[in-house]
Amino acid sequence: MNKLIYLFFILFNSNLFAQKVFHLVNSKDTWQYIHPFRDKSYVIAIQYELDEKGKDLGVRNSNIYFGKTGIKTDNVFWKEKIDLRLIKDNISYEDYNNDGIKDLLIFSDTGGRGGNAFYYLFLINSKNRKINKVKHFENIVNPEYNRKHKVIVSYGLSGTNHYSIYKISRDNKAYEIGKSFEDTFESDPTELDRRIKKILKNTVH
Repeated sequence: MNKLIYLFFILFNSNLFAQKVFHLVNSKDTWQYIHPFRDKSYVIAIQYELDEKGKDLGVRNSNIYFGKTGIKTDNVFWKEKIDLRLIKDNISYEDYNNDGIKDLLIFSDTGGRGGNAFYYLFLINSKNRKINKVKHFENIVNPEYNRKHKVIVSYGLSGTNHYSIYKISRDNKAYEIGKSFEDTFESDPTELDRRIKKILKNTVH
């Protein structure tokens, strides 16, 4: 009798977790699908949730999944809750770790009356078919990757505009190096290059 109960428990839990997650026909949420590899069974899925009235209120509570689709069941490798503003053309690609593979940028929101943009960054590992989120990257304003110095350059617009320089650690965390500095040189590329060199020279990273 106990064996039958145990077997029923296993079957019940297997059916509970072995189910379709992606491409749900009856879902009222908005879904967006990204295929990061040539094998299209691997998918990054973004689920933009609705509020209680079923209307978009700007930034929406969202779930992002990375998994593999199947005929009857989907295998979800990881899931994370993030806040996103649903807009057109919210996806872009740029290599942020100098491995020759373009990584995934997902637009999060704006600040500073629309002049400051924030993103989530996911590093794409095509060889091992892995996707890694870079922690704290969503706090970097207007990020751009500087291939020459292998750093992330942030340019924040406010009463006075400031540059900040970041790197990505081996455990996929964005961290600032040196101190932010005011743009008193009208974004002159030669002066910016000099400032970045100085920070890299004087900072342990």
